[in-house]
Amino acid sequence: MVHAQEDVVTQVSAPAQGELLAGRYRLDSMVNGNELNGYYLWRGTDNLLSRDVSIELRIPGGEAAESMLSAAAHAGRIQHSNVAGVYDAINEGSRAFVVREWVEGRTLTEMLTSEGPLDSYRAAGLARTAAEAVAAIHSTGMRHGQLNPNTVLLNDSGELTFTHLQLSTTTPAERDIKAIGGLLYAALTGSWPLEASVTFRDLPEAVRVDGRLCTPRQIRAGIPAYLDALTMDLLDPGASQIDAATLAHELRRYDIADPELGPLSTISAEPAPQRAAWKKFGIPAAGIACILAAGLAVGAVGLPDISGSNYPLSADSASNGSGGKQELRPAAASILDPQGDGSELAGAARAIDRNPATMWQPDAYRRGDFGGIKSGMGIIVDLGKVAKVREVVVQLSAPGASLQLRGADTRAADINGYRAFGQPVRNSPAEVTFLLPRAENTRFLVVWITDMPRTASEDNPYQVGVREVRVYGA
Repeated sequence: MVHAQEDVVTQVSAPAQGELLAGRYRLDSMVNGNELNGYYLWRGTDNLLSRDVSIELRIPGGEAAESMLSAAAHAGRIQHSNVAGVYDAINEGSRAFVVREWVEGRTLTEMLTSEGPLDSYRAAGLARTAAEAVAAIHSTGMRHGQLNPNTVLLNDSGELTFTHLQLSTTTPAERDIKAIGGLLYAALTGSWPLEASVTFRDLPEAVRVDGRLCTPRQIRAGIPAYLDALTMDLLDPGASQIDAATLAHELRRYDIADPELGPLSTISAEPAPQRAAWKKFGIPAAGIACILAAGLAVGAVGLPDISGSNYPLSADSASNGSGGKQELRPAAASILDPQGDGSELAGAARAIDRNPATMWQPDAYRRGDFGGIKSGMGIIVDLGKVAKVREVVVQLSAPGASLQLRGADTRAADINGYRAFGQPVRNSPAEVTFLLPRAENTRFLVVWITDMPRTASEDNPYQVGVREVRVYGA
């Protein structure tokens, strides 16, 4: 609650250790302070409740502190375990202060500076938690507005807490989503991909070649293609942005510690290709330049495997080179396997990574109908928002499959939750084009496979992979 006192404003000196504010909050040790702008941050004690607190002071108070107090009042409405709580806010005229939860830990900046980039699993977990906290903030109608590695605290257990929220109703939500992409990029590479600001310029700038941002996989080896593509999509101003809750849900599917979803392997490093990537696919000159620049600027951890990145990833979402049709670039992909045991869910993003050399495929079975064990499996393609869809092109690893296109406005746990778009295709060619009779408004598309072709394998010979799913609007 914000308390205002109408005393005459008098000159107040800088706060001193041991000073008691409002007869309750004792100043114990100054974290930082600046007499020129009158801003101070202290660690203190709430004598009434005997707990450590963070105390942010502004001298003078009055109108000069209205912005700080207004943000504190809004932050007090946010109840989330990863957002530092606000306990009190007082404007005495001569000075004003906000009392918050004290959080032990280091900033993400300090951790990256001292220990280097995080592994892919920890980086994805950090981004997921950040997205969940941002979703809680956005649900109140507010925006964080100042999300960067200096405003993210991590304790010894790796738990994340947001501090120093610069809450606003006018800041676009997309700015917070892009900042989550920045956090993910920083966690993976140790560098900052967004524009430096007055409040944050403490990490090295991300490596760029000819003005284009190098992808995390071009900086470090072992980063999964899905995480690389997701990071670049979040940073791409031309890509369709998803909301924070949807982003958190997508990242949860790649969190092997999530007990609800069971163990997944997507965050583990992908197997090395049988032949060197530069021989098998050919590394673009810009990709080589990124590798060299990264080695000079931040120190590459081995030779990056960019075989699945299809550089550059941040392609124009409206350009597709197919007769002027508008391509709708998916925001995410996941696997629909309602009758499965969770062991075939990894790798869905390979079907939307714009690289036909990569693919998602289920396990091999003794019969084409998934061994008679399940009615089918499918890839859920999330467009990020409801859009008019007219055509979907599916590239398979081999002809002879049976599949159908379905869709829905909301994600469903079973195939019956998605309506059919046209008739099933049986004994398909390797490339299937679903041309809808009329444009369908949908957000989620499902490529549902019910029968697989026979391969040359003797044991469990039935299997098919999905190399690419491309979606075009009306």
